[in-house]
Amino acid sequence: MKLFSYILVLAFNLSALSAEDRPNILFLFSDDHALRTIGAYEGSINKTPNLDRIASEGAIFNRSFNVNSICCPSRAAIMTGKHSHANGIWGNGSEWDGAQWVYPRALGKAGYQTGLIGKWHLKGNPTDEFQSWEILSGKGGQGSYFNPKFLSSEGEVQIEGHSTEIITDKALDWLKNRDGEKPFLLCAQYKVPHIHRIPTPDHMGAYDDYEFPEPNTLFDDLSTRSPFVSDTWMSLKGMKGSVLNIAPSKKELAGNPEKMPSFLKEMTEAQRDDWHKAYDPRNREYHRLEKAGLLEGQAGVRYTYQRFIKDYVRCIDGLDEHVGRILKYLDDNGLAENTILVYSSDQGFLTGEHGWAEKRWMYEESFRSPLLIRWPGTISAGTKVEALVQNIDLAPTFLQAAGLAVPNELHGVAMQAVLAGDIPNEWRKDLLYTYYDGGIPKNRGAYNMPRHEGVRDDRYKLISFYDHDAWEFYDLRVDPRELSNRYDDPKYQTEIDRMKGRLQSLKTAYQVPTHPGLPKRKGH
Repeated sequence: MKLFSYILVLAFNLSALSAEDRPNILFLFSDDHALRTIGAYEGSINKTPNLDRIASEGAIFNRSFNVNSICCPSRAAIMTGKHSHANGIWGNGSEWDGAQWVYPRALGKAGYQTGLIGKWHLKGNPTDEFQSWEILSGKGGQGSYFNPKFLSSEGEVQIEGHSTEIITDKALDWLKNRDGEKPFLLCAQYKVPHIHRIPTPDHMGAYDDYEFPEPNTLFDDLSTRSPFVSDTWMSLKGMKGSVLNIAPSKKELAGNPEKMPSFLKEMTEAQRDDWHKAYDPRNREYHRLEKAGLLEGQAGVRYTYQRFIKDYVRCIDGLDEHVGRILKYLDDNGLAENTILVYSSDQGFLTGEHGWAEKRWMYEESFRSPLLIRWPGTISAGTKVEALVQNIDLAPTFLQAAGLAVPNELHGVAMQAVLAGDIPNEWRKDLLYTYYDGGIPKNRGAYNMPRHEGVRDDRYKLISFYDHDAWEFYDLRVDPRELSNRYDDPKYQTEIDRMKGRLQSLKTAYQVPTHPGLPKRKGH
């Protein structure tokens, strides 16, 4: 039975929308974008004027979450409107079943022109999910930052340049050459700021004289959590070498070209010169500090954090610049008023919080996903949405906007009911999270991560590490940074029992298997 199906009933007949009344949909999507690196979000550490414009002219969603904080499962959840167990993408190694229902095919059958450009990152190429597609190829679907290969139904080509610029160029060309008689769905999906973070050349030189603020939890000792939490392989102090753009200098490589790392080999000579101009001075300073013993302990973590976050933000700066190109095109060509413009990311990211640089967890920084939507005539400028939404809600929202019925089997809910900023009494009160791409004790797989599941409502969060028979419980109102696991606190026992009941109820409603076997993996 469809969960929350009552929200789908509206006061007007959407199915009666004429072709000219159906809005275009432009979905801009990135990989691993933390909320604290978007200017419009509270507590941001940088400026993103073009992304912020989407928020100021539309809505910012302050409680937008994913269902499984890892690349492939998140993308599959958006495409299908379903949790991972229902769409078959349990983890990054799961094979994509392109024959199952997906929203872009449904829009295409209803008369939309549909296209995908950029990062697909599902195991199995698109077939007819989109009418046209050009996806980053190689590196397990990640593609390269510089001179990437693009795969389409016509074959594979390599294009010189940076992926952020190329994806934007291709998106603009698609918009210019589309069938103007049809409404369109275009998904432009970027690689940034996914590891290995290499900015566009015009942003490589930024922030040398600036220190980004450190997260308050940078040195969290994780003392109230189970020991296996601190054993995961995602700490900042473990980041080394090319992950931080630390590599031999131009002069060193001239004498020892065999030491050139793969990411530099992918560049042209001119691109490498740009990289060396920006990074060789930083790396000389790194070696000086290391030789002087000044990168030990907390000093080393602080240095690593600055190297990491500066490259992260440099990548975001390039993305924001090219989002500005898309906004200008919409303005200049009379498309802004009838286009739903969405910006999101496959998940959030831990940018130093709790000493980590990763995702996967149900902790807030990873669990929350950015979501900005501009929809003139439907969303008032400057709207703040506090309703609990998830990435499975995008598919039904797009369908309803196009005047199409939402299939009963979808787990997501059309968000039209909350786009004014109000939260109807019937709206969902809590969210389910599942992460399967870990392993069992003594065989924990990727990142030495435990599998886990949990439920979050307006105030509380309960996490079950079921393979370890371990639990965590957080009161987000008094402990928003999740520093104190209160599972053993008698004061919260009533709420813990209630949340356990809600976890089971959500699993039953969505027909989630009980502790399924380990998913098949093909890499990360």
